[in-house]
Amino acid sequence: MTDSGQPAIAGHFYRIPRFSGRIVGLWPQRIRSGGDGGRPWHAHLLFVFAFAVVLLGAAGELSYGCVHLDNLVVALEAFCPGTTKAVCVLKLWVFFRSNRRWAELVQRLRVILWQSRRQEAQKMLVGLATTANRLSLLLLTSGTATNSAFNLQPLIMGLYRWIMQLPGQIELPFNIILPSFAVQPGLFPLTYVLLTASGACTVFAFSFVDGFFVCSCLYICGAFRLVQQDIRRIFADLHGDTVDVFTAQMNAEVRHKLAQVVERHNAIIDFCTDLTRQFTVIVLMHFLSAAFVLCSTILDIMLNTSSLSGLTYICYIIAALTQLFLYCFGGNHVSESSAAVADVLYDIEWYKCDARTRKVILMILRRSQRAKTIAVPFFTPSLPALRSILSTAGSYITLLKTFL
Repeated sequence: MTDSGQPAIAGHFYRIPRFSGRIVGLWPQRIRSGGDGGRPWHAHLLFVFAFAVVLLGAAGELSYGCVHLDNLVVALEAFCPGTTKAVCVLKLWVFFRSNRRWAELVQRLRVILWQSRRQEAQKMLVGLATTANRLSLLLLTSGTATNSAFNLQPLIMGLYRWIMQLPGQIELPFNIILPSFAVQPGLFPLTYVLLTASGACTVFAFSFVDGFFVCSCLYICGAFRLVQQDIRRIFADLHGDTVDVFTAQMNAEVRHKLAQVVERHNAIIDFCTDLTRQFTVIVLMHFLSAAFVLCSTILDIMLNTSSLSGLTYICYIIAALTQLFLYCFGGNHVSESSAAVADVLYDIEWYKCDARTRKVILMILRRSQRAKTIAVPFFTPSLPALRSILSTAGSYITLLKTFL
């Protein structure tokens, strides 16, 4: 418990995603009493700017790749960041369109996690929140390093040409199609800054959305673990090891406490279902593009003769793999923690209860045996799915190498 009366988890709740979300103006605002919540005007401005520059980058880079398909290396250098930005445009729009629903989900999750104030429970939740924030920070760091590499590469090449007294040339951070006036000497610095901002907003966008996903999944995992702790405590408090069969009073107490567990368990499952519904489009598009992005990035590293460009795309593939891993890691934790409730129920002293109490336990057991997953059409984020995508990307690379 903190000095302000808040549980320990309060200080760690979505710390990194909240930072990134506020930069792009998308952090779900808490709904005020009376339903007259609303996003502040500066959040709208930040979102409009972030959405515009990311959309500009996605459209320009994908167009550049399509125009230069005759040069595979050049096309891949445009397709890789262009695809990432196109998916980020989708993520930004999904969160903006349903901002009120996202705020409701955050509030519901806060209520679930704030219910248990026991030191043991809060310590467990803080540990999961710390892991989630570290993973989100890893994503933000790897994305920032990749964007910095893209933006510094033309500057380093320009400095090299100036030192070697070679002819100068106009070079932007990304291969992109822009109006001719945008690369004129007077506007070139502004164009360069806008493309830099496009990359930065892309990083903060996927750091927010993907970090929000992994944090939500680990918080759900923590909520299921709270249910497991509650079940163990129900029977531990009865000192059932001293009796062979529970008395009528003990059975009544067990049923009363299990009713509260059922209510919490149902709230967690309903929250997980609603979160899955909100994330369906995002997860589906991310997984559909994951194999292409990984394949394109690795091919670009293999075909690129520039060591500086190769280093840039090594940073890029680290960021892409981190994104994919977070989705699979989070989804895997949800399914495992959900199924673990059934294991706890089986291990308790259910055989000492009467028939009525056993029916309640069996009801919870049957529902928890159907592990809750973040399932979307064609994909279920999990570690086996990660192995499958990496294997598919490897197969694509092997196939494409035969044509090169």
